Amino acid sequence: MTDGLTADEALRALAALEAAWKDDDEALFALAAGGVGERPLPALVAAYGEHAMDTLMALAFGLRATMSDEEIAEISDAVSSNIGARMSALLTQTLKAWGTLAPADDLSVTKIIAHTVIDAMRAVTEDPGKTEVLPLLATFRSYALNES
Repeated sequence: MTDGLTADEALRALAALEAAWKDDDEALFALAAGGVGERPLPALVAAYGEHAMDTLMALAFGLRATMSDEEIAEISDAVSSNIGARMSALLTQTLKAWGTLAPADDLSVTKIIAHTVIDAMRAVTEDPGKTEVLPLLATFRSYALNES
């Protein structure tokens, strides 16, 4: 898993995104309880948001694993000069700071961060208004499972 997230962390974050979307406080409470050594849920959800947005931006700009270093540098320059990509990076940076400062058991902050992450993920899809959230999260879950 990239961005310093393990597959287990990605799956826990995705479960939190789904629970927030479904307004399932019981599931969020259980996920917030976490275990020894686990990141606090608000921080984890925000970190996952950064990972998801980085992934979606790379896909939106056409990044492929088979690209040469020169092609990757060109895409990196294109992303750096794109205002939408810069705003996305600023958003995820802000969410990460907020998530780090939030108490681990603050479900309302976790929900707000989760809904913001979901809205950001939907915003970069082809048709944001018609993008179904649960299938989108399932795609990311499948990706996390295949990366482990």
